[in-house]
Amino acid sequence: MKKMKKMIALVLSMVMVLAMSSLTAFAAGTNSITVTGAQNGETYNIYRMLDLSVGYNDSNVVNAYRYTINAKWKEFWTTGAGKDYVETNTAGTDTYVVWLDTKKDAESMEAFGKAASEWASNNSITADETAVIAENGTAKWEGLDNGYYLVTSTYGIAASVASTPTEPAQVIREKNNENTTEKKVLEDSTSSFGESNDAQIGDTITFRSKVTIAKNSINVVYHDTMDDGLTFLGVNNVKVYTDEKCESELDSSYYTVGTGADGETFTVTFNDDYVAALTATTTDVYVKYSAVLNDNIVVATAETNTGIVKWGNNGVSASTTTQTNTHRFTLLKYDGTDSDKSPLAGAEFKLYTTETSGTPLQLAKNNNGTIYRVVDMSDSGETLPTGYTLTDKIVTLDSNTITIDGVDSDSYWLEEIKAPKGYNLLTNRVKVEVDENNNLVSEIANNSGTTLPETGGMGTTIFYVVGGILVACAVILLVTKRRMNTK
Repeated sequence: MKKMKKMIALVLSMVMVLAMSSLTAFAAGTNSITVTGAQNGETYNIYRMLDLSVGYNDSNVVNAYRYTINAKWKEFWTTGAGKDYVETNTAGTDTYVVWLDTKKDAESMEAFGKAASEWASNNSITADETAVIAENGTAKWEGLDNGYYLVTSTYGIAASVASTPTEPAQVIREKNNENTTEKKVLEDSTSSFGESNDAQIGDTITFRSKVTIAKNSINVVYHDTMDDGLTFLGVNNVKVYTDEKCESELDSSYYTVGTGADGETFTVTFNDDYVAALTATTTDVYVKYSAVLNDNIVVATAETNTGIVKWGNNGVSASTTTQTNTHRFTLLKYDGTDSDKSPLAGAEFKLYTTETSGTPLQLAKNNNGTIYRVVDMSDSGETLPTGYTLTDKIVTLDSNTITIDGVDSDSYWLEEIKAPKGYNLLTNRVKVEVDENNNLVSEIANNSGTTLPETGGMGTTIFYVVGGILVACAVILLVTKRRMNTK
């Protein structure tokens, strides 16, 4: 691109009237302009903005160029943005132009290309020729007259080039503008963004996608797709920021959030005016949004969220994906004196995320009571997974261990609310540390209690009997003592 700009600046330094007389028309229709490195699937248009007549001396050497305004572009050069780049001079029906020396630098030429491309689009100027790039990465126009041309594409490139007798085969090397995206997800336990996170069913998951927009791009759109296990919180939840910490929000007039199509969840379309105003080679913005991990998840299988950026007609970035994982643990209830730790039936538990107080988690159990699953029924539209019924407690079995699905890799507490018959009730909640490998077996032992005597039963009779014996002994001792004293 830099080489092209230098070439353009060199050619344009020749764009001035060297002579106004003795001009000989050079043979028309023999020049060509080629764009190499063109993007497949994009459309490239060429416009002749200025016509060129060439003068020769007696030795048949070019000694004069005369550029006149092409009729379709007259308003652009005389009253539009083009007037800021040239001086005009009208003679008869022709208007001649001379490029301003102060407008020949690369930055000015880039701005000129943008302005000319925008004017052609806004005024429905018909291209002289169009090329659609299929596979070879080259756009080429042949049989061109001498003139000053504008080349535009749906990929975002806009370049101007002079095709002259001394440079009849112009070549533009397009440096493709690549737009990219990088998606991250927030891990609550570390308060940091990464490629994956762990969560519990019902948790709100925060995502952040960095979108890198290349200068001169057009039709830039971010596309987002979520798995069924993630419930998108709606287009109003999507915000765009200019900083990685997402503290400085981009003006909402610069983008539009829409619902996705063909399986996509949502899109963010960046306004062409906003993108056109970007001056840095690339500009980073951050799309932030949230979703809820719902009951459609498959435990131990990651729920994915994928983002891509599309631009132009056919530009597509590499995809970027995050993974959200949910986990399980197993509960084994057994007799504390049983070395084999056989499952013990009849214990009832509630599951908490706190060591004390708090609200127990909502659960659903499968038909045979071997699997319990954390559920989120806060939304009136939520339904239980197929084959599950809502419950407020976990009940152990003597035939199997119990599996609890849909938990985070975090700390949980089980509170025993009913002990098996003949066993003591646990007085404190039992901590469960769920790991990311889903292989934790939480073993909880119960011990048999001592049967205490009942009120009014044999336990009280023995006190009556012992008490009666003691009273009798006291009477005997008293009578014996009195007799001894009498004697």
